[in-house]
Amino acid sequence: MKGALARTPAHQCGVRTVELLKIETAQTDGNDSISHQMEVLRERLGSAMRLADQLAGAPEAPEFNHAVTECYVRTMIKLRRHRDRYFSSELFADPAWDILLELYAAALGQFRVSISNLCLAAAVPATTALRWIKQLEDSGLVERRPDRTDGRRQFIMLSEEALSSMNAYFRMVPVGASLI
Repeated sequence: MKGALARTPAHQCGVRTVELLKIETAQTDGNDSISHQMEVLRERLGSAMRLADQLAGAPEAPEFNHAVTECYVRTMIKLRRHRDRYFSSELFADPAWDILLELYAAALGQFRVSISNLCLAAAVPATTALRWIKQLEDSGLVERRPDRTDGRRQFIMLSEEALSSMNAYFRMVPVGASLI
């Protein structure tokens, strides 16, 4: 019958199947009124809109099982610094992320980072970097460790929680994706 609706699977999204409505163009049998057909169509479109709204929620992040290396993270840091050649560094200043990236690269490379070197890596004035280090420390993302050979120096490292979060973040990001 003309204007009758049928559900047709059209797109597979993970485990869910999104269904689109298809209007069949069969012969009308004369018993269905146009107003009834319009009402059925309205109801079906309403159902489709609700389904679309449900599916439009935050997508689950896929996990990519690739090894993230110190070299990969350092490349991302280097690309962030190259951006400063073309735009004002103040425009894209993100010292917290720069600090986390530097410490993540250090964790992957299995070496320690002194506070003074971390301030340089943040690419902001030392006072700003120190403020961010303190904020990250207060948030439980970084930890201070004394230098056993030089009592004047301290090292900063990612906390277990932050290291776990960085690992999870980089598992979610496909290799070659721009992180800058």
